[in-house]
This record gives sequence, structure tokens and C-alpha cells, in this order.
Amino acid sequence: MNRFYAMLEASNPERGHQRAYRLEAGTDLFGEWLVDVTYGRIGAGGRTIRYLARDEAEARKLVQQSLKRRGTARKRIGVGYQIKELSDPAGWLPAFSPGAPRSDNQVYA
Repeated sequence: MNRFYAMLEASNPERGHQRAYRLEAGTDLFGEWLVDVTYGRIGAGGRTIRYLARDEAEARKLVQQSLKRRGTARKRIGVGYQIKELSDPAGWLPAFSPGAPRSDNQVYA
């Protein structure tokens, strides 16, 4: 996978929230578009779900929908996700205005 990678974390020790969320999107050796979503507790292996997309546009939409959902974490779990790692050589985030990461690395809806 080579088009998009993001690692997000939400941490609030007082509430026991230690969450990690990783998105990876790109093509496999056969040219099929894949989006992998891995989530779980920070430091644990987590659970991975793999989505097969028809094309790059659908893969981009899946990534943007996932990031938008992470942007609502503050309302849902009381702590927001922060971007810890980001690789976006194809420029997928600029097209994602609602919930785009701000300069303080927070993800908002």
C-alpha cells in the first residue's frame, strides 16, 4: 500500500481511554485498491478490517468517511484523536475539508 497512511491516537488516562486508529490505503500487487483500518488499545495489536474498493475515488471516500467519524470522538468518548503519523503523497487530505486536521494535530468534524 502506498497512497495514504495515518496513525491516530486518543488518550485520556483518567477515563481509561487509550485508543489507536490506523488507516492505510493503496494498491496491492494486482492493482486492486485496498483500505485497511486497524483499531484497538494503544500498544496492542488491534483488529484490522480490509475493504476492497473499485477504484482510487472509492478508496479515498472510505478514508475520508473514516476520518470524519474519528472527528466525532470528542462527543462520543470524551477525548479527540490526534494525528501521530501521516503520509499523504497523493494529497488526499486537502480535498477533505470537514474534519481535516488542524495545526494542533486534532481531528475535527
